[in-house]
Amino acid sequence: MERVPTYKMVRELPSNAKVVKTINGIDLYNINTFQNIMSWNQHNLDVTAFEYFGNKITYGQLPKFVDEYAKGFDSLGIKKDSIVTMSLPVSNEYYLSLFATLNIGAISNNVNFLFLRNNMARYTLEKGSDTIMLLDVYLPLVAEQLKKSNIKRVILTSLNDYLPEEQRALFADLSKMPKKVREYLQDPIKMSKAMGELAKLRNIDFINMSEIIKVGKESKNELVYPDVDITKDSIYSYTSGTTGDPKCIVFTEQSPNAIIEMHKGLDLRDYVGDRSLVVIPASHATGMFYATYLQLAKGKTLVLQPIYDKKSFAQDLKDYRINHTLSAASFYLEAAAQDNIKPGELSELTRPCSGGEPISKANAHLVNEWLKKAGCKEKIAIGGGAGEVGSSALTSYELNQETKTNETGYPIPGVLVKIVDPKTGEIVKKGERGILHISSAASADRYLNDPEATANYYYVDEAGIRWANLGDIAVQNDDNSISMLGRASDSYIDETGETKYLFDIEYALSEDDPIMEWEISAFKADDKKTDVVAQVVLKNDFIGKEAELVNYICDKYHLDGVKFYDSFETSEVTGKRDYQLLKHDYEGYYSPYKDGQLILKNYSPDNPAKAFLVDAQSINRIKGRLSK
Repeated sequence: MERVPTYKMVRELPSNAKVVKTINGIDLYNINTFQNIMSWNQHNLDVTAFEYFGNKITYGQLPKFVDEYAKGFDSLGIKKDSIVTMSLPVSNEYYLSLFATLNIGAISNNVNFLFLRNNMARYTLEKGSDTIMLLDVYLPLVAEQLKKSNIKRVILTSLNDYLPEEQRALFADLSKMPKKVREYLQDPIKMSKAMGELAKLRNIDFINMSEIIKVGKESKNELVYPDVDITKDSIYSYTSGTTGDPKCIVFTEQSPNAIIEMHKGLDLRDYVGDRSLVVIPASHATGMFYATYLQLAKGKTLVLQPIYDKKSFAQDLKDYRINHTLSAASFYLEAAAQDNIKPGELSELTRPCSGGEPISKANAHLVNEWLKKAGCKEKIAIGGGAGEVGSSALTSYELNQETKTNETGYPIPGVLVKIVDPKTGEIVKKGERGILHISSAASADRYLNDPEATANYYYVDEAGIRWANLGDIAVQNDDNSISMLGRASDSYIDETGETKYLFDIEYALSEDDPIMEWEISAFKADDKKTDVVAQVVLKNDFIGKEAELVNYICDKYHLDGVKFYDSFETSEVTGKRDYQLLKHDYEGYYSPYKDGQLILKNYSPDNPAKAFLVDAQSINRIKGRLSK
């Protein structure tokens, strides 16, 4: 059967569809995201939409499944404008629940379970949500928080739902769970306390999703879905919290619709039926808009991984014959470090995509060499400008495959970009740095109940164009592509009063150096001086040679100290490197001294740094997160 390029897909809009709004040249219809997805797939009804460990749902089956979920939710009293909190992993239940609430006209409040565990009242009570969908394994972790909320019903799902019978024991092994979940579930004292708290919650109904689905299947009622208003609140999502407390982002229905319309007709060298590995949950806007909605509108098969470990990333790409995936750069770097894929084994991988964090040229080269060796014929496609302005507003799809490295890329249709001098407000010249401002047809509406944050982020210019100030430093390259370099806050003021950007050092890393990954941080050494230090993960061949590398790294990059890690911890919320942890990791930095000695420095956010003279050879014997 001939493969159909996605840009040649034939669309059949509903008979009542009409353009109700145009933003930056993008026409938006009075349909919701599910209707939009199905309008592109009327000729793909036999194509698999979701694949979950061998269990498949086709595009032809999707409307029936979604309708059954919607009927089940309706039986619980979930109606238009109800706010339903969803804290689920990448699973069929999550996506079918999203579509069902969407059709009903409810608002999906998509929260990572770690946020709920820290402050459920903030994520439910303040949103007016009395219903939560939760993975059953997560329940003990939020038992204490539930009593502080206004939750009236908890809908529990299981990782076993939708699994073929022969694979029902797949998740019995707790080692597959996220680290914090695993530690909690294996602590008998914590679990006993959690069970006690749950027993007290007599005012909350606990319902299994399977029971709701059964009601929906048996229901004879024909639901009448409300008319679609694309300006109505539809989705609550959250910033990652890497730059402070997470903010609630409000998306109206026009935003995910716009993501689909903005990619209409783009030749991205992909095909209907391509297999797309989903590792970013829909609790993140990128996971929902780009990794889910857009790929479904392109007729792709979403291969779902509910509990994800980046150490299995490369093997999963091979085993599941993946053509497309979107993940944090750290996943690709982990795969390159393992280097356990034989030459040619990823020949079916045609669209390796990344986003959410800038990557250095050295790391881009490292990943691309690994991809080439593994049989992938294209380089990593790096996107940027996600979150509040709509997922992947800039992409490197159209860059020259021979010459591109770590450029973020060009704006997609419906996105306007300008780079502004932070002092004058004027647009900078090509090659000059400034703050990136984006106007996107998919932009979020506002921050919920936070007009001050909304006003600081969004503004309307004299021409009536709505812009977002991303706070990222960017530069326009000679080929007119944009490179996002890092946040303006990723800097310090030196002794002369000049602003120094830490990402400049990170990007200077040579691919020939012994460093696999690194992060540059700045800590106050005393009242006058700031020390700039490297947090380093070494390439495998150099582990055990830390002592001699301290001098080399500090001398070459003019640094005040180095700390070595076996690996960087990644946030269980975002999957990205845990920047907040590194930013506050003050102890264990080694600086060159003389005569084979090093200085061990421990910093403090409040007091002067403390330094100790140590034997350089002892560095390889120090326990903790230092490489042995």
